[in-house]
Amino acid sequence: MAQASADPAAGVVLVVDDDTATRTLVVRVLQQAGLSCREAASGEEALALLRRRGSAIDAVVLDVRMPGISGFDVLAAVREDPALAPIPIVLLTAHADTEDDLVLGAQLGAIDHLSKPFSASVLRAKVRRAVDQCRAQRELEVRLESAERLARIDPLTQLGNRQLFYERLREESSYAARHRASFALVVLDIDHFKALNDTLGHETGDRALRHFADTLAAVIRKEDSAFRYGGEEFVILMRGADAKAATTCTSRLRNALRHRPLELDAGQSRVITFSSGTALADEANEFWTEGLFGRADEALYRAKEAGRDRDEVA
Repeated sequence: MAQASADPAAGVVLVVDDDTATRTLVVRVLQQAGLSCREAASGEEALALLRRRGSAIDAVVLDVRMPGISGFDVLAAVREDPALAPIPIVLLTAHADTEDDLVLGAQLGAIDHLSKPFSASVLRAKVRRAVDQCRAQRELEVRLESAERLARIDPLTQLGNRQLFYERLREESSYAARHRASFALVVLDIDHFKALNDTLGHETGDRALRHFADTLAAVIRKEDSAFRYGGEEFVILMRGADAKAATTCTSRLRNALRHRPLELDAGQSRVITFSSGTALADEANEFWTEGLFGRADEALYRAKEAGRDRDEVA
């Protein structure tokens, strides 16, 4: 169908009516309110458009009586689809429609209705309110998602934090048990970080943490996840990895840090080294993940006791 032109930034409304004259009139009235409109001449066309572009639709003006799929059918289908359910729908009903029809529309989730012939000012007001409410809800969801994401990100290194690590560890544990697929948990600790922090200052210490995190993020596989567990301690979760893959990863990180030392003041630089401990969930332990972090941490302790700048596997 034809697509009426207006500013989508002001709001986008899908107008659904099998009667061309009514549909054209509704579009004209809504455009006068600065709204952009999309048109559908049937319930089938409306559902196809919504499933394809639902995220760009802020409200629907929907005729109840249409051949084929009725407005009630469209309304029910929209409310059953989680991706489309939040879109507000205003029903257009004929004066001959019964009170039962209005009740059904409300039960199916329509936020409002208008009777034909309708008042242009009332139509504009109701649809404008629906659009504004939809946009406000979407903006709130975006802010909440952003806040939730930030709550799981370490602000200094931009890696996942401890909370996100434990969430992903539960996911990886379930995946390993379900698919009998091995994975490795690697704990890494920057060597002599306290001395660096005490002698060169906290600002340099922060730069060292960011430097290490950036290098770590650059060398891990795309299927791996890296986290800052706390202080100078980091963790890698490696799906489908064995001990060889884990040590290959830590060797790659060690080489990258050696070839890219931390730049200090006065043209000086310092190579960051680390110790690591790896624990596996694999066939040897029936993909048992209970206490996996503790086993990796014990291996890390052995690496530090043995002189640091080395790897140990539990």
